[in-house]
Order: sequence, then structure tokens, then C-alpha cells
Amino acid sequence: MYFKLLGTVRVQRDGERVGLGGLRQQRLLVMLLLDVGKVVGADRLLEAMWDGEPPATARRQLHNAVAALRRSFGPAKHIVVKDGPGYRLTAAAQDVDAHRFTTMVAAASAAAAAGRTDAAVELLESALALWDGPALAGLHSPVFEIVAARFEENRLAATEQLAGLRLDGGEAVAVVPQLGELVSRHPLREETRKLLMLALHRCGRPADALGVYEQGRRLLRDELGVDPGAGLRELHERILRDDLPHREPGGPGGRSFLPYDTAHFTGRAAELEFLTGCRPAGTALNILAVDGMAGAGKTTLAVRLAHQLAPGFPEGHLFIDLHGHTAGQEPLDPGAALERLLLDFGLAPAQIPPDPGQRAARWRAEVAERRVLVVLDNALDATQVRPLLPGTGKAQVIITSRRRLAGLDGVTSRSLDVLPARDAVALFTRIAGTGRTQRRPDAVAEVVALCGYLPLAVGIAAWRFHNRPAWSLEDLVCRLRDRAGRLAELRLGDRSVAAQFELSYRKLTPGQRRLVRVLGTAARSGEDFDAGTAALLLDLPVREAERLLEELFDAHVLGQRATGRYHFHALVQEHARAKAAEPDRDDGLLTAFGRTTLPSVTKVECRLR
Repeated sequence: MYFKLLGTVRVQRDGERVGLGGLRQQRLLVMLLLDVGKVVGADRLLEAMWDGEPPATARRQLHNAVAALRRSFGPAKHIVVKDGPGYRLTAAAQDVDAHRFTTMVAAASAAAAAGRTDAAVELLESALALWDGPALAGLHSPVFEIVAARFEENRLAATEQLAGLRLDGGEAVAVVPQLGELVSRHPLREETRKLLMLALHRCGRPADALGVYEQGRRLLRDELGVDPGAGLRELHERILRDDLPHREPGGPGGRSFLPYDTAHFTGRAAELEFLTGCRPAGTALNILAVDGMAGAGKTTLAVRLAHQLAPGFPEGHLFIDLHGHTAGQEPLDPGAALERLLLDFGLAPAQIPPDPGQRAARWRAEVAERRVLVVLDNALDATQVRPLLPGTGKAQVIITSRRRLAGLDGVTSRSLDVLPARDAVALFTRIAGTGRTQRRPDAVAEVVALCGYLPLAVGIAAWRFHNRPAWSLEDLVCRLRDRAGRLAELRLGDRSVAAQFELSYRKLTPGQRRLVRVLGTAARSGEDFDAGTAALLLDLPVREAERLLEELFDAHVLGQRATGRYHFHALVQEHARAKAAEPDRDDGLLTAFGRTTLPSVTKVECRLR
């Protein structure tokens, strides 16, 4: 069994989650885990279980809670034992994530003191990876809030220690985003602010470092009425005098342009594990590609992946949107993309050759032998990406695209599907908030199902619900049940599911668009179809219809459950039907069947047989 306190309190037995029952059983378990292996007195347990005000029947209820906890443990129920005046949990301390965290941090401190920096960094990273949310999440009471605050302080101290070690190892560029986030969350904590100032200075950004100091000085004066401490003031003066050593490798690549990593990122653990574990042998360039339909969360995943890989590439993190599918913009020409990359890498405009071929050569020369991370987001196709690739294996490239980049040699790709139902529910709940969702899990499940489990759709629905406190979940469900108006509901500000589908649709050829309109209207929702069906509907040879279907599959407009069988995502099909209702732009094919009397796929297949 494994016990989690660093996040939502939970227990796993043989990898499966154990149901703990009510809040009192959870509080009882936490008290036993905090002093695992030791006797916890009944009075302490009663105080924690009832917030210091136990009822007259509390001792009997304590016995009942212990019995219920034992039942939930199943075959391992014997680990909760009565011992004298209280109870004891006989699990090993290393089976409790909070105790394991403390042990690993202590070992890291010892390793750092002995000069084994790499071992210390590895231990701290492993320790911090044990956290998956605020400590003791959900246990709202004074007793547990004090314990949780202590855990969070230890977590922050370990994070600062890790950042300091990585700074000493020359990874200033990689730690700046993390330290910036920590300072925003803990603006009055001087140690974190010192680390951020030091990292910025080592990145060649002394003005930014001085700005961080000035912001902290004003906050301390306004909030607490005090001046910065001696350590912060001394660092400020040394930056002003420029008498601090610059430990970064230097050169034009020592900057990071990565977007921020969203706090609402949910799921995709298998995809991240697969992509982070890919590393080619020898001198081959490592190219990771993430493809998927519009709204599947490709950029969000790529940014999370980039931040995870960033520590291994301290000489620069570049990010460029290639506008393969961007409203109101044409895809970025490779020559223009190379110009932006070279400017971000530190070259002056006069140093950039005018010829696209020469720019590509200069880009490869600048990146050669440098450990840089390059994110090429929203690529149209392999042709747009190929000139932007570095020439050496020390770099790391991450690409996102709505099309499968089959024509790109040496790429390791992962196609994103919609979220599993459990992760879609978690994403909705994380954005909408547990207060309005926890009592209606059935309604939340229906909402995400009506969104087709598509991350963009789920996120928009959750934000709309979050921003409309007068709505109930039933109100949202009713709005989304209207199939004709569902896409109109999935819009928030400049974010729109229909608009994203429209961008994909406009990139299709006239023949592909015709097929989308016809099949979108002819097929029943969720129904599969094959090349024979498409051939009959379009009056085409079967091979030609199969080619069009395969192209739509590669563009993630169609899915495939079995060989030769294709289907629409529910929301994509609604968009296709809306396009079929518009005046024909490509030809009059739809009118040949009649707009409201298209034969179903089932009837077409019968005719084929």
C-alpha cells in the first residue's frame, strides 16, 4: 500500500485507489500517517476528527471509524492496530509520500554538502515530483491547515535549494521561469527573490534583476513597513557594481522565449512519459512531433514538455508560432521564420542573409554544438518545418501540427486523441471549481461528453460556467444538448471551437471539402463509413475516394477505429453539417442528392452490396 498526503489524501493498494469513505475516516488516517509507526492517542484523534469539539458519542464513533478504515484496506486491514491509549498504523515510513519527501530532501542536503551536486539535484527533483497538489487538499480544519502549511514551507525550501544548485551548475536560463512563478506566488519571500535576481543577472539581464529588487522593496514597504533584508540589499548593490561572476555559457542563445505553462494542464501523463523518454542514439537530431485535431491541446502539451526538458538545454529556449492554422494570418514563410529565429537567437538584422537558403545555413551554423531547445508551434506541413531544423544532435526540436508530419525524416511523433472521460471531468472541475461541481458528478460527466471530451471545448464550457455564477450545471447541459446550437455555445471571447474547425476546413482542397460536407450530412452521428460509401456519394472511383479519406485522416478531420473504416468526431460532424447548409462554393454536388434527403450511410452500403 502507498499513502498520499502531498496533494489529495488517498491510498493505493497494488496500484488501485482505495475508497476511504467519509471525511472523518480521512482525518483519522492522516493523523495516523503523520506519526506512522507510533501510537497516536485517542484524545488527539478525537480533536482532529471533530475540530476540537467532539460530541458525547465521539469515542464510539472513533471505534466505528477505525473499523470502517480497516474494511477499506481489505487484506491489509491488520496494519491499523489498537495500542494502549490509542491507535498505530504499522506501515513503513517510505510508503508515505510525505515521509519519503523528508528523507529525500535530507539526503540531498547531505549530498550537496559533500560536493555531489548531480546527486543532490536528482534527489530534490524526485522529492518534488511526489507532489501533485496542495498538501492535505480537502481537509479544511485548523489542525490540518497548520500541518499543511509546514509541508508547503518544506516544499518551497526544497524548490529554492534545487534552484540554487541548478544556478551553480550554469542553468540560469532554465530556472528563470520557475523562479518568476515562485516570486509571483510568494512576493514577500526574500530568498526566492534573491535567486531570481541572481538568475536574471547570470542570463545577462541586470536591468530585469534590478527591477525585481525594486518591486520587492516597494512590496515590503507597503505591506510590512520594512526595508529589504541585508542579503537582498547586498545582492542589489553588487549587481549595480557588476562585481558578480557571470556563470552562464554566454553567447546569443542564453535566453528563454517559452510561453507560460498553464496551471490547468490535466492528464496526458502517458504522452509526456513517452515523449520525454525518446532520445536517439549517436549524433541524430531529436525531433518530437505532436499532432492532432483542432482543439486537442497540442500547444499546451508541447509547452509543458518544453518546460520539463528545458533544464537539459541551458543555452536557449526558442518558441515560434508558424501560423499553419491561425485566423487572419497566412502560414509563416520558412525564410521569415528563420529571420525570427535568428533575431531571437541574438543576431542583429544586418547579420541575417537575405536569401532563404543562406538564412537556413546561418541558422544551422549558429545552433551547431549548442544545447538549445526549439519549439515550432502550429506547423502547416513538413515542407514549412524542414528548413528550420538544426543540423546537430545537441539541439532538441518540438513540433506541433494538425497534420501528421509523415514526410519528415527521423521524427518521433505522437497523435493526440480527445481526453479520457476521467481527465475531461478533472479538467472541467479544475477550471469551474469544486464548489459548484462536486455534488453533481453525473451532470459534469454529461457536460464533458456533450463536449466530445475535446480539451478546447471542455475548457470553454468550464470557463463559461465559472464566469456565470447564476447558472446551474443543468443550465449548461440544456444549452449543450441542442445539437444545432452546440458549437455556438462553445465560444468564449476570441476562443471558439467552430472557428478552429473552420481553419482546418479552409486548408482542405475543394475535393476534400466536398467529401466532408457530403459525409457529414449523410452519416448518422458516430457511424463509421468506408471508401465504397464515399465513392458512391461523390461518384468517384473507389481508389480516388480512399485517397481523399486517407488525406482527411492525416489532417485529423476524420478518425479511424479499424482499417478502412472512418468516422467524424461529433463536433466536427456538426461543423460539417453547418457547412453543407451554406451555399455551395466548390460545386453543386450537394444539390444532386437534395439537402434534406441525403441517403444514410447504411442505405448507401446496402446499395453497394
